[in-house]
Amino acid sequence: MDFIDNRTRAIGAMALDGLQERAKAISANTVNVLTPNYQRKEVSFEQSLQNIIARENEKEQIKLNNSQMYQKNPNAVLEGQSPAQIAFLNTAYEDGYSINVENDTSEPLGLNGNNVNLESEMMDEAKNGMQYQVVASLLSKSYAMMNTIIKGQNQ
Repeated sequence: MDFIDNRTRAIGAMALDGLQERAKAISANTVNVLTPNYQRKEVSFEQSLQNIIARENEKEQIKLNNSQMYQKNPNAVLEGQSPAQIAFLNTAYEDGYSINVENDTSEPLGLNGNNVNLESEMMDEAKNGMQYQVVASLLSKSYAMMNTIIKGQNQ
C-alpha cells in the first residue's frame, strides 16, 4: 500500500470537488428561485467515481496476479504484459473523471417558467453538506494516519 498517494485520498479529493460543484449549483438554484424562465442546475459525478473505483479494483487484481506469477517465474510477468495492459496499469486516478453540470428540463413549477423548488433545494443542500463533511472527515483521518506513520507515535 502506498501511504503517500493512495486511492482513498485521490478519490476523496475528486468527491469533494464534485460535492463543491453541486453546492455551487444548489446555491445558484436557490438564488434564482424567482428568476423567470430559470432552469435549475443538476450536478452528477458519482457514476464517474464508481467507474474509477471499479477500474482501480481491476488494476489491484492484475497486480495481485502478476505478483503470484512473479513468485513462480519472474520473467513470465514481463513477457506476459501487453502494451495495452501496461498502459491500463499506468492510468492515473483522475483519468475518466468528470463533473457534469446540466440544466434540469422538467416542467416549470410556476407561471414564470421557473422549475426551482426551494424546499427541495434546501434538502439537497443539507444532504450535500453532510456528504461533504463525511468525505472531509475521512480524508482528515487518512492524513492523520499518514502523519502518525511519518512522525512515529510517542509513547
